[in-house]
Amino acid sequence: MENNKGRNIPALLQHIFFRQKIDYSCFYVMIILITIGIIMILSTSSNVGFTNFSDSYFFIKKHTFFLLLGIIFFIAGVAIPHEHYKKIALPGIIFSIVLLTLTLIPGIGIKAGGARRWLNLGLVRIQPVEIAKFFIILFLSTSIVNKGKSISNFKNGLLPILVLLFIPLLLILQQPDFGNSVLIMSVSWILLFTGKANIYHMFSLSSAALISITISIMLNPYQLDRIIGFLSPWEDPLGKNYHIIQSFIAVGSGGIFGLGLGQSKLKFFYLPLQYSDFIFSIICEEGGFILALFVISLYGYLLYKGTKIACQSESEFSFYLGFGLTLLLVLQAVVNIGAVIGFFPITGIPLPFISFGGTSLITSIYYIGVLLNISKKTKKLRADAKQ
Repeated sequence: MENNKGRNIPALLQHIFFRQKIDYSCFYVMIILITIGIIMILSTSSNVGFTNFSDSYFFIKKHTFFLLLGIIFFIAGVAIPHEHYKKIALPGIIFSIVLLTLTLIPGIGIKAGGARRWLNLGLVRIQPVEIAKFFIILFLSTSIVNKGKSISNFKNGLLPILVLLFIPLLLILQQPDFGNSVLIMSVSWILLFTGKANIYHMFSLSSAALISITISIMLNPYQLDRIIGFLSPWEDPLGKNYHIIQSFIAVGSGGIFGLGLGQSKLKFFYLPLQYSDFIFSIICEEGGFILALFVISLYGYLLYKGTKIACQSESEFSFYLGFGLTLLLVLQAVVNIGAVIGFFPITGIPLPFISFGGTSLITSIYYIGVLLNISKKTKKLRADAKQ
């Protein structure tokens, strides 16, 4: 009996991954990005780890722990039929609201860098907004399909969706988390627009979102400083704009081929979170334009393959879920890269699969698992069509 039980787990994994027709393209892209991330975290975090924790490998050890958790969630994402998620769309959005509310309660939510975005679970800290992103996409995907053509009617179609969407967004703005608020609003807008919501309603929604973001910026001085710094990056170079200027120097000093792995000068405490938020700056410095372009092309390919899987999926729900998760990953990369090269204000959003791990890494890996699950039916449809 023990021998049979011992063979069940490998047999199950073989059935999940090798006996079913899955499009592995997104998986291969993820593996390459994760590998680049491991190399860059080893290069950028050793000095910080040794200085702050007397352990040069402190961050890579924690990153490995998060990767292992990510693998577990990835397997679950591939194994669980994505259609089952429809049943937990509403409970999921309520669960997200509860978690986001907890971050705002003193003594429960952890405050760092002027924002309450984390919950302490003992061994790890989690960032509830990363969990909320998945449930928001799931809720939108389910709602768009359920509403059908009635989504073009504001009172009975779009308004109920917006009410439930507004609550977690308001809580995220209260943390405050400007970057993720804009990211979620952008993905939501694209999904609702794709779901044939009324164009006039959508522009009204955009106006309301812009007003909310403006109020958030005015109420949070550090966000206002970031906007001012973005508009005038060369003013106050030794003050509030110091870090973005150092990022510019890192990006520019890499040239075409880079200074070489481990040869970054800016990683020695010139940049904040050089192993996380500003890791792309070091990629440019050590790997040059060639490595930077390669990383950007990987995200571009992920957008292409993720969208293709969504478009060829078996149902409308599969399309919106797959497309939404793809947009989350790629737009997050766009915002991070755009911020460190000066196209966007600094937001604190990590680079998917590459930045130092945490809730973002685990959920990003999970999203790829869900995309692979959607691709199972895509492959099946192709096979059936050929017969």
